[in-house]
Amino acid sequence: MLMKMNTGHPSFMQDEFRAGITACLPTIPGYWSIGFAAGAIGTLSDFTPWQIALLATALYAGSAQFLFYSLWAAGAEMASVVLSVLLVNLRYLLMSSAISGFFRDYSTLQKVVSGLLLTDETFGVAVQRGGPQGKISFSWMLGLNVAAWLNWIIACVIGAGLATTLPASLMEGLGFSLVAMFIGLILMMWFASQRKALETLNIVTALAITLFSAGSSSLSIVVIVAASVAATLTTCLLRTRAQKGK
Repeated sequence: MLMKMNTGHPSFMQDEFRAGITACLPTIPGYWSIGFAAGAIGTLSDFTPWQIALLATALYAGSAQFLFYSLWAAGAEMASVVLSVLLVNLRYLLMSSAISGFFRDYSTLQKVVSGLLLTDETFGVAVQRGGPQGKISFSWMLGLNVAAWLNWIIACVIGAGLATTLPASLMEGLGFSLVAMFIGLILMMWFASQRKALETLNIVTALAITLFSAGSSSLSIVVIVAASVAATLTTCLLRTRAQKGK
């Protein structure tokens, strides 16, 4: 059963679902601004609104959609497009692994549903929610994910319709909101963290590796390697502290 929970009362699940939607509200302006830009770029790349809506529904990754439209407009081969999108989205493996502990009590189907709709933004909100308790109810996670997913689709479709009416300079400015929202999420998690020293080390390590390695390989690969090394380092330090504390 999809809604299998330790506390399976319908009213509890409804309350948790609504709470998940509420938790998503602060990120929705970011989804809309980025979605407008993604939809507009899709239109400029000769995709129809229906095609843009389908891509937003199925791919559901802002950076991957920007990359897809750019490569498609440049005439890249399909194999190259698929591989590039795959590399960009590999970060979700790290995110899913980082919060997998919150989903121990989920059924297999619930884990699949939660993972398929995970984004950078819902990851950040989920970490804040699950950190103190070590778990998240499926109903809450579903409300968070569905609210984000639907708003992303709507924003992309509206952006596609507005592409021919808004100035190009405005659309370029909206594209930067993707970076701005990522920075905001990182700062939000840092201020909420009880291990600010480790969080700071993680961020500094990832930035240093990215800056010194940016010209040596594809930026997507560099970012993945930097995040993996930083996460591994801080995880090892955290375990070392825990062992010393025993």
